[in-house]
Amino acid sequence: MDNSRMRVCTIILPVAMIAILSSVAFAQVHPMDPRLPRGSVSSQESYQSAAKLKTLERSYNVAKAAYGRKPQKADLKKKYIEATVVFGHESMVSPALPAKLKYRQALRLYREVLKLDPNNPVARPESDMIIAIYKQMGRPVPQ
Repeated sequence: MDNSRMRVCTIILPVAMIAILSSVAFAQVHPMDPRLPRGSVSSQESYQSAAKLKTLERSYNVAKAAYGRKPQKADLKKKYIEATVVFGHESMVSPALPAKLKYRQALRLYREVLKLDPNNPVARPESDMIIAIYKQMGRPVPQ
């Protein structure tokens, strides 16, 4: 196996294992656990959304760390951007997060992406939408 494939395997395999292990660990919690968020969606949906967010957050952290070690590598930059966009979007639409947290977190993640890719087709319109919503409500836009 050549070095580039070996490097990809050392990044992808741990992420896949984390995803599998976290889904197994979350599956052992009862869906009616009182610590789970309540709201208009079922507790099972909130639970699944929280598990998905945890997995995406781990993927984001792994990609960010890999890119931080070798920022000159285009493939690591691309993976970091993709992981950040996916985590940001899921944060914004997740029923597991309260509104006060979800939009602030999504905006922070989108700003990370826009520093590297100012015309990102997902981060640009979604961050603009979040900013517009804050302004429409007469609230200060989070920094």
